[in-house]
Amino acid sequence: MSKLIRKIALPIVSGIAMSLLPVGAHAANGFYLTGYGNESMLMGGADVAVARDAFAANNNAAGMTQLKGQAFDFQLATYDNLQSAYSDSFGNYRKGVHHPIGAYANAAYARRIENSPFAWGIAGVVQGGIGWTYRGIRTQFGGRDDAAALFTIIKLAPAVAWKVNDELSLGLTFGINYLAGNQELFPNTSVGPSPAWPQLPQGFSGIRFKGASGIGLNTRWGLQYRPFENVTIGVTYGPQTSIPIKNGELRINFSDPAFGGLGVVRYDNAKLTGLRLPEELALGIAFRPTPSLLISVQEKWYNWSDAINKLELKAENPRTPGAPPVLILPSSADFVDQHVYEIGFAYDYDKDTVILGGINHGSRPVPDQNISPVFAVIQARHYTLGFTQKYSEEWSGSYGLEWYPLQSVTFDSPVFGPRANVRHYAGVLHLSAIRRW
Repeated sequence: MSKLIRKIALPIVSGIAMSLLPVGAHAANGFYLTGYGNESMLMGGADVAVARDAFAANNNAAGMTQLKGQAFDFQLATYDNLQSAYSDSFGNYRKGVHHPIGAYANAAYARRIENSPFAWGIAGVVQGGIGWTYRGIRTQFGGRDDAAALFTIIKLAPAVAWKVNDELSLGLTFGINYLAGNQELFPNTSVGPSPAWPQLPQGFSGIRFKGASGIGLNTRWGLQYRPFENVTIGVTYGPQTSIPIKNGELRINFSDPAFGGLGVVRYDNAKLTGLRLPEELALGIAFRPTPSLLISVQEKWYNWSDAINKLELKAENPRTPGAPPVLILPSSADFVDQHVYEIGFAYDYDKDTVILGGINHGSRPVPDQNISPVFAVIQARHYTLGFTQKYSEEWSGSYGLEWYPLQSVTFDSPVFGPRANVRHYAGVLHLSAIRRW
């Protein structure tokens, strides 16, 4: 059965996710989204002390004990990156990303076991991703070519929770993370060493890496503690997750005579190592200064410095005689630790309407010197605003906007040249259907 899932089900899920999230860099905090579920998202991700919906299975499983019965949440988001662009000294000026508009969906179910201190749930989320796609970039080698890096993470998160007493609840989420990735770097280009580009002393061979995927398992522990009636403290902790990215196909352009004039060489056994999800810790506090106003403040720490340092693309089994039997392409990422600060509010406008808002600010995990147009994790600030409307005893709807203000980074690169620049600006529309019964 496991082989059947790996060969049939996971590629189908991967294909759906990659089509729903074609621009992985919509992710806000490193690889991750700002939040999961509309309440979490629209409160700026400040969710560990608040988690009380079906998405608590993913965000903080301890929060599922706040449910009175069953909960189902479905979230749909559509985003617009039309103002995201790349510029350099080779004639590219605000070159727009390919597929600037996209969408993704998340869903979760949870229930409190009747006459019991226990609850359980399961969430399926597009956890995030990283990367951009550019078509027809002017290169320093005199032509046009493509560049892309798309890594999408899908997570299935079954969870359990235990209400120890009226003050303390504990939870545990089991994460099944599936990562699928594709990468292109000027695949139609092959140039040997030349005084024209001294920054590339060995020349340049374009690559296309596709079809690779992997599964990583992890856990996330959570608690909610209520020292006072209107105050809740939330904590979550998750260890580092290793995800082997393998079974891919690599094509490398060895057409230049300096590389033997071999043409485009295909390798059938390619894998990417060094890509891991970080250890994480979140601490938050939620309180009610008035009966109708809930405020949540939170800090998250992601240990990216231990998760992603050196990446290595390794390929074997070439189809072209005379090609290197083993190809190793190293690259530096050198992520740094990231701190994310979040503040959100939920205001009970009336008995059927709740207004939600939040601010999310995080440091950039990728140093400027390792940024590229396709690996540009530069979003640092996010603002959210929306509302939830109750329509019946069972059904509610939630609606809101997420805004990424313009952010820009200039960097130097041996491939993309000196003083290259990436800028991103995006808006996201969030819709959610909610059922409680």
